[in-house]
Amino acid sequence: MNKLVIIGNGFDLAHGMKTRYSDFLLWGINEGFKQNSLHIKTPLFDVKSNYIIRDQNYEPFQFSKIDDFLKFIKEQKGNITINYSYPFIEYLIGYANMNWVDIETEYYHELVNIYSDRNATNYETKKRLNELNLSLECIKRELEKYLQIESSKELVVSDEIISHFKTIFAVTENSTPHFGDIFGIDRTKFTQNEELLILNFNYTSTIENYLHRLVNGRTTLINIHGKLGDMNNSLIFGYGDETDENYERIEKLNDNEYLKHMKSYAYLQTSNYRKLFEFLDKKDEKFEVFVMGHSCGLSDRLLFTHILEHPNFNSVKIYFYDKPDGTNDFFEKSQDLSRYFRLNAKHKMRKILIPFNESAPLVKYKSEE
Repeated sequence: MNKLVIIGNGFDLAHGMKTRYSDFLLWGINEGFKQNSLHIKTPLFDVKSNYIIRDQNYEPFQFSKIDDFLKFIKEQKGNITINYSYPFIEYLIGYANMNWVDIETEYYHELVNIYSDRNATNYETKKRLNELNLSLECIKRELEKYLQIESSKELVVSDEIISHFKTIFAVTENSTPHFGDIFGIDRTKFTQNEELLILNFNYTSTIENYLHRLVNGRTTLINIHGKLGDMNNSLIFGYGDETDENYERIEKLNDNEYLKHMKSYAYLQTSNYRKLFEFLDKKDEKFEVFVMGHSCGLSDRLLFTHILEHPNFNSVKIYFYDKPDGTNDFFEKSQDLSRYFRLNAKHKMRKILIPFNESAPLVKYKSEE
């Protein structure tokens, strides 16, 4: 049976990379405060101060949390004035301080708010829409810079993740080998026609530290949302749930500015989407899905729904997050995954989702102490 392994941001986080959107926003703040100037200018905001902001050692002031930054700005009111580049950026920084933030989902929520505001004039609506799209483009540019820095750090391959790949690959006895044995996998445990597709939702190349160990032509990697530094596969950043009840209404407005950052159209810039479904559409070839670190959020619902409702789809296994308090997010992940199934397919979801007692954490939580 063919295998589809879906890689999400949790995969990078499991390797110690600070790739949450809140990490990126904090970096953007601290980069600005490295400037020894009375006027700090960044793509995200401008700060004017009555004094050069330094710490007690006369070094550039750096914040450990977004909350520290917001408190500092509040406490220094009168000495400091801050102007955010766009209202959406101000909202994101405040929201990220209180909650886990998904910029793409928050972008869509604001898009719906603009569409739904019946009291706004046509001029006001177009101004808000233009500013929202410009803010997302600004964030995308800065996020790419940040991830280039973060992905350049030394990375240690996880033995636990290697063991997951061993489990995924080793399926049946007495079959023709076609995978390399660098993982220490018994080469007699492979199906002759089995193929593996890695669908990487990350912009980073973390997964390649594992894939280069496979030495056969039946393993394919698709960077579905683009790849850092690849001009032929630029970053896709936006929203991808056309099943939302508001989407059809927005589409009927006949205003392409509303659709500027919808992933459906960005997928048409490369052949990645088509290659994915060529793999899924193989006649009489069932496939299993393995989710490693994807949040299963709504911003990718349409693509996931097409995968999980495909006639060749057989089962899905979640590698869950092992939390510091001893709990895990398997229950939450299964709830999120259920949103990818239409109302009349919920029973199917309960049949094909591998249960918790047969699942495993992506990596076990390790105390920093």
